[in-house]
Amino acid sequence: MRKLTSTLVAAVALVALPHVALAQRTRVAAASGPKNEIGVDLGAAYSHYGSGCTANCGSFGVGTPVDIRWGFLANGPLSFEPRFTFNWLTGGGGHVLSFDPDLNVIYRMSHATARRGMYATGGLGLAIASASAGSVSNSATQLSLNAGLGKRIPVESNAWRLEGFLRYNFKNSGKGIPSSFNIGARVGMSFWR
Repeated sequence: MRKLTSTLVAAVALVALPHVALAQRTRVAAASGPKNEIGVDLGAAYSHYGSGCTANCGSFGVGTPVDIRWGFLANGPLSFEPRFTFNWLTGGGGHVLSFDPDLNVIYRMSHATARRGMYATGGLGLAIASASAGSVSNSATQLSLNAGLGKRIPVESNAWRLEGFLRYNFKNSGKGIPSSFNIGARVGMSFWR
């Protein structure tokens, strides 16, 4: 009886071993998924200038693919994402170059994953602008807050990313720059690494 029990236990172990190994490999593969989400966006926004604005206080702009994102994915619902936005405006004998670095936190809602579903985002950043007209050049920096709601839509191994956002730039009294807010949308593609 003891020999039969030992043989039966050994047979069950041999049958179960491949299933246990496969389950372990599946867990390891899931845990070693992508660590970064890299993306490029097109954007459009309405901007309104507040305190200190005396004339022509609103504008509408469409951005070219110069919004760059590099997200650091986590196992939980929160992840961090630095974003960099570049804008170049020219006309009337001058130009304005703006660079907006932000650090955002992304919260995946309900059953969303890092590759699909709804998310909310919010962050802190800087609005750095350099303007030149003829031989006169000025630069200024404003602190900014942003928030948005978005959705990732998977497409094969990538995903479309749609996002509506708000951005508020605080007034820079020292440089005479008024506060402003932007309301807009971004459409982009995400890639994982």
